[in-house]
Amino acid sequence: MDLLTSSQFAQAALQAGDALAAQAPGDEWLLLAMEAGDPAQQAQALLHLARCDRALHRPREARPRSELAARLFRQLGEAAGEASALSVLAHTASLAGHHEEAIEAALLGLRLAQSNTDGVAQVIALQDLGACYVWARSFERAQQVLRQAADAANACKPRQTPLAACLWLATAELLRLAGEREQRGQLPTLGALEAHLINARHLLGEVLEGAVGGVTGELAGEAQCWWTLMQTLAQIWKGASGLAQPEFQQALALLPGGDRHWLAALAAWVQAELAWSRRLWPQARRAASQLVMQADAVQHEPLAQLGELIASQIEEQQGQPQRALQRMRALREREARVRIASLDSRTDAVQWQLDARRSERDRAQLADQAQRLEKLSMEDPLTGLANRRSFEAQADVLLRTGGVVSVALIDVDHFKKVNDQHSHLVGDQVLSQIARLMRLHVREQDMAARLAGDEFVLLLRGATEEIAQQACLRLSSAVREHDWGAITEGLEVSISIGAAQRQDGDTLQTWLARSDAAMYAAKRVRHAQGLADGEGDTPD
Repeated sequence: MDLLTSSQFAQAALQAGDALAAQAPGDEWLLLAMEAGDPAQQAQALLHLARCDRALHRPREARPRSELAARLFRQLGEAAGEASALSVLAHTASLAGHHEEAIEAALLGLRLAQSNTDGVAQVIALQDLGACYVWARSFERAQQVLRQAADAANACKPRQTPLAACLWLATAELLRLAGEREQRGQLPTLGALEAHLINARHLLGEVLEGAVGGVTGELAGEAQCWWTLMQTLAQIWKGASGLAQPEFQQALALLPGGDRHWLAALAAWVQAELAWSRRLWPQARRAASQLVMQADAVQHEPLAQLGELIASQIEEQQGQPQRALQRMRALREREARVRIASLDSRTDAVQWQLDARRSERDRAQLADQAQRLEKLSMEDPLTGLANRRSFEAQADVLLRTGGVVSVALIDVDHFKKVNDQHSHLVGDQVLSQIARLMRLHVREQDMAARLAGDEFVLLLRGATEEIAQQACLRLSSAVREHDWGAITEGLEVSISIGAAQRQDGDTLQTWLARSDAAMYAAKRVRHAQGLADGEGDTPD
């Protein structure tokens, strides 16, 4: 199976709701992406596998995969992929009880979602953040964020259901009430909880009737079970356990995924509360223990800790202080383990950040070095002008694109004599000074280059041959009038230049050949003038 086929199979299975069947092609997808050295496909495959693990309620496996996927997407600059990976990371870190890490990931995912115009992505990111605040028991912040999520869902076009946000608001209120009962010894009023449940029931009706988008059939069934369990718990706390029993049976019939679902742990909580309300202590104790086991089965640390707390309260109500103390010790041990694991996780994250920065510095240094090498490969080391390679590349482009352009070949007169009479060091200084004068006498859009030895060239964009010859005369005068005696006494330097305009059908060779012919014609003229003046040099 090739990379494309394995990715298509994997994604199709997950979209069909079969996370188990989506795993094998997902593993193959990741392996092929690693063999191909394709970081973009590796990130996509890791995110896919993390989603499979989340759907199968394996957050411990999903968490490192989603974290690595987020890092790869970040390095690739793919904000949408990073936001999706952070959503999975926030969810799984929250279930592990690593609330700071979860909230950090959710906040970053929200910022990325807000950077584009995808309203649905923003709703999901707000819900992720709200859920993280719920399990962290930061209830005021959870309410604020989840209300924003509900408003954002209603503002989407087409409108998305705010059902999930409303269910999370009710869940937050359930946990808040359970916490206050533990502190005060009795439940406070249920007004806010009942309001959230009434609102959620209305929204659930819209979803089941298909009147609003944003929830699949599978998720609608899960939402119905979730709402029914919370409604049952509210009935128990109101003292209506007779009404609660049939609702609880209805919720059990709706329970998705059997025991391998976090709602099974929520059902165990409801069962413990129902037995507690009837003072059926053995059943209440078993149900509380079942809550802990169910939560552990789906790796849901916040619910497992809740189970230990409720078990302690039941033992205390039954008049068993020693058993209650044992349960509280078990809770504290859990909390300590989570803190240690969370610290280890943050240590690993900091180390990764340091490694990433070091890697980024290494990449920057390599890029800088490559840029320097590229510059050196296109630059003459003595004069700092462009070299032959750079000139030919630019000339080829201008030949292909057409337009008015001229080239001027430049040769230093009697340069061999300069080297012989004054040394090669002086010769190098002469070449450097000619390069400086060339830079001073060309326009910004023109190019000055050294071809080899004492041969130079000008590439004059937008210049006819007549304009190019005028530029050559100015440069020739500047060289002749330069104070060469400042380099060494008795030194005199002149140049010969020949210009040629590009013609249709020219190659670089034919174009330069005309310029070269014009340059040697200029040398012959200078030689003839020299003979007339009594000088005996031959043109070189």
